[in-house]
Amino acid sequence: MDHRWIFWLSLWCVFDSAGSCCVEELPPVSINCYKCNLSVAPMDLPKHTTRLDLSFNPLKSLSRNHFLQMSKLELLDLTRCSISLIEDHAFFGLEHLHTLILTGNPIEHWSSSTFSGLESLQRLVVVETSLTSLSNLPVMQLPLLKELNVAKNLLKSLFLPIYLSSLHILDLRANQISNIKEDDLDNLRNTKLSNLSLILSQNPLTNIVPGSFRSISLHMLHLKGCFSSADVMESNLKAMSGLFVEKLVIGHYRNYLKTIDLKSERVEGLCNMNIEELTITGMHFSQNTFHECVRNLKSFRLINTDLKYLFFNSSSIRKLEIRKSLLYAMPSGHISLLKQLKELRITENQQFSIFEDPIEVPNLEFLDLSRNVLNIDKCCLQISDGISNLLHLNLSYNRQVVLYSVFLNLSHLQSLDFSHTELTNVGVYPIFVLMDKLIYLDLSNTKSHFSIQCSFCGLYSLQVLKVSNSVFETNILDSVFKDLKELRLLDMSSCGLIYIPVETFASLKLLQKLDLSNNKLLELQGSVLNPLNALTIFNVSSNSFPSLSSETTQFISQNLSEVDLSNNPFDCSCNQMPFLLWVYEQSNRRLRFSNSLKCQTPEYLQGTQLSEVNLICNLTIYVCFGVFVVITAIAGGMFYCYKQKYFHLCYLLQTHNNHYVEKEYDAFVIHSSLDEEWVKEHLVPKLEDGAPRFQLCLHYRDFIPGIPITTNIVNEGIRRSRKALIIVSQNFIESKWCSFEFEMVMSWQFLESQCGIIVILLEAVNMAHLKHMLGLNKYLRKNTYLKWVDGYVERKVFWRRLREALQKGDESKLCAPQLDNNNGDVCEEQNEHNRMKL
Repeated sequence: MDHRWIFWLSLWCVFDSAGSCCVEELPPVSINCYKCNLSVAPMDLPKHTTRLDLSFNPLKSLSRNHFLQMSKLELLDLTRCSISLIEDHAFFGLEHLHTLILTGNPIEHWSSSTFSGLESLQRLVVVETSLTSLSNLPVMQLPLLKELNVAKNLLKSLFLPIYLSSLHILDLRANQISNIKEDDLDNLRNTKLSNLSLILSQNPLTNIVPGSFRSISLHMLHLKGCFSSADVMESNLKAMSGLFVEKLVIGHYRNYLKTIDLKSERVEGLCNMNIEELTITGMHFSQNTFHECVRNLKSFRLINTDLKYLFFNSSSIRKLEIRKSLLYAMPSGHISLLKQLKELRITENQQFSIFEDPIEVPNLEFLDLSRNVLNIDKCCLQISDGISNLLHLNLSYNRQVVLYSVFLNLSHLQSLDFSHTELTNVGVYPIFVLMDKLIYLDLSNTKSHFSIQCSFCGLYSLQVLKVSNSVFETNILDSVFKDLKELRLLDMSSCGLIYIPVETFASLKLLQKLDLSNNKLLELQGSVLNPLNALTIFNVSSNSFPSLSSETTQFISQNLSEVDLSNNPFDCSCNQMPFLLWVYEQSNRRLRFSNSLKCQTPEYLQGTQLSEVNLICNLTIYVCFGVFVVITAIAGGMFYCYKQKYFHLCYLLQTHNNHYVEKEYDAFVIHSSLDEEWVKEHLVPKLEDGAPRFQLCLHYRDFIPGIPITTNIVNEGIRRSRKALIIVSQNFIESKWCSFEFEMVMSWQFLESQCGIIVILLEAVNMAHLKHMLGLNKYLRKNTYLKWVDGYVERKVFWRRLREALQKGDESKLCAPQLDNNNGDVCEEQNEHNRMKL
C-alpha cells in the first residue's frame, strides 16, 4: 500500500461529511453530490478533485474562503442551491477553476469582490438569478472570461459595458429586452474583427433604433423567436443596416403558434447587411423564390420550414442546407445552377423519396442526403458523372440503395456512409475495386452479405471500416481483408461470427481498434490476434466465451490499453484458475466494465463477479507408490495457495523462505486507510515511543515508492516483520486490499510456523459482511483477539496485553471476549494466569 493506493481507496469510499450520497463519477477527479441535502460544502473531499457537482443542495450562502481547500477544482456546479448571499472572496483560492455554474439561485447582491481569485475562469453561467442589469455583474476581475450566460433573467437593456467586449459568447436569451438603443452597442462599434456570438433569441424585440448595429461586427447573431409578426420583423431588419455578421439566425421555434410568411419584401433589410451565412428556421413560405440579396450569400440554411420546391439561383453560394422541410424530390435542375456550390446537405425530410435526375455541380465536395426516405436505383448514376470532385458522400438512414458498376466512377471519394440503409449487390460483386482513395467506409446495418473474397479489394487507403450487422461467409474470412493494410478501425459487431480463422487479420498490422462484440464466438486463439501489433482497444463483449486461453490473455496484457469482456458466460470452476487470477489482476487496469464480468457456471457461483470469486477447489491428490515426499509437500502447498487465490505470491514467499531475512520490524500493521488516524494517534505513539519500544512497519511510511504494491507487501511488510498486527473494523472488512493482505499473512503463517498474528477489533462490525470474508471470519471464531473499548482501566489493560503479545509472540494465550459472547470474567481470570506465567 503506497500513497497512490490510499488516495484511490479514499475516492472509492464514501465521504463521511457528505453522507452516503456523494459518489465518484470519473475517478479520480469528479465528485457528484447532487441532491445530498447539504447545508455546507464538504470540506474533506480529496484535494485532487477537479469537478464538483453540488447542485440542488440547500447551501443558502457561501462564506469567505468557502472553497479554499479545493484548489484543484476546474468545474463547480452550484445549480439551484438557494444561494442568496455570496460573501466577498467566497471563491478565493480556486485559481484553476474555468467553469462556474450558479443557475437558479436568488442572489440578492453582487459585490465587486464576488469573483475575486477566479483568474482562470472562462465560462460563467448565471441563468435565472434575477439579474436586472449587465452592469451589476462584477466580471471585470475575470480577465480570461470567454462565455457569459445570463439567460432567463430580468434584463431590459442591451447595454454592454466595455469589459464585455472581449467575450466570445454572450447569451441573453429569454430576457425582457424589447428596445435596442443606438448607444447600447457603442463599445462594440468600429471593431474590425469580433469573435462575439450574441444570442438574443426569445426576447420580445419590438423596436430597434435605426443605426444601432451600424459598424458592428459579430461572429454570430441569434434572433429566433424575437419578432411577433412579419411587420415587426421587416421593420427591425431594416433598422439593422450596416451590420457585419458571419452567421445570422432568424425565425421561430418549432412549437411557435404563429408562423411568419417569408415573402421577398420581408427580408429586404438583409440587403443592407454584410452576411456570410443566413439561417431561416420555423417560417412559412408562400412563394418559392428568394429576394435578390439572399442570393448573394455564401451559405444558406433552411430548417424546419414548409418548403416544397426550390427555385433558387446564385452565383456565390457555396453551402446549402435544407433540413426538416416538405421537399419530396431532389431539385436537380436548380441545384445544378449553383456552380460554386461545395457543400450540399438535404437531411431529415420525411417526404424526400425521389432522386432520379442527375445533378451537375463540378465543384461539389460534400453531399449529405442522410435521414430521408430515398429509394435509389442504379446508384450512383445521378451523381457520378456531374460531380467530378466529390470527396464525401452520405446516404445513411434511407430506405434502399441498389449499387451497380457505375458506382465505380466515384473513385475519388474519401468517405462513404451507407449505414442503416438497405444495400443491394454489396459483397456479391467487387463494388469498391477502383476506390483506392477511400479512407472511411460505413456499411453497418445495411443487410449486406459478403460472399466473395474480393468484397473489399482495391481499398488500399481505407482506415475505418464498419460492417456491423452484416453476414460473412466463413470460407472468405481468411482473405477478405487482405488489401486493407492501412486499416486503423474495424467494427465487426453483431455479425453472427462463430469462428475466426487464424489468417483473418494477418494483413492488419496497423489496426488500433477492433470490435467483435455481440457475436457467437466460443473461443479466440491468441494466434488470431498476434499479427495485430498496433492494437490498443479490443471489444469482445456479449459473445459465448467461457474463458480466454493463456496465449490470448498474454497478448492482451502485453499490447492492449483497454479491453471489454463483459456479458460473456464465464466458467468459474477450478480448471479456469489461471484465467480467474488474470481477471483479478487486470480488473482495475485495462478491463472495462469489470463489474459486468460474472460467472455463468457452476450454478452456485452464477451471477458472482469474477474479481470476487473465492474458489475452494476440493482437489483429490492420488499419490502413487514411489512418489517422493518432497513432491507431496509441493502439491499440498500449491493446493493451499490455490484456495487463497494468490498462488503467484505464495510461490514468491516459498521461494524466499529458504533465504534468511533479518526481521527489521516487530510487527507489520495491516489496516484500512480510513482508520489511519487511529493508527497515527494511538497505536504508533504507544508502541514506538513507549517502553519497551517496538518498531512497526507502516505502509504509508515504510513502503518503497515506485515498485508494485504486492511486492512491497511481501518483501517490505511480511518477510521483514516478526508478527502481523491486524486492525479489524467495518472499513477493513469492506476493503479488497485489506482482505488481500490478511490472506497473504495467513499464507505466511502456513509457510513459517513461528510467525504470529495479533488481531485487534477496533469497533463492532457487520456480521453479514464479515461472513463474506471467509478467512477472517473463520480465524475470529477459532482464535482470541484484543478489543479496543472505552475506559481508562480497560485501555491500560489493552496496551499491557498487546505489548506482552508482541514481546513473546504467543498470541494463543491472549484472551478477549468473542463476538456476541459474555465471557469477560473467565477471560480476565485466564489473563491473570497468563501474566503470572509470562
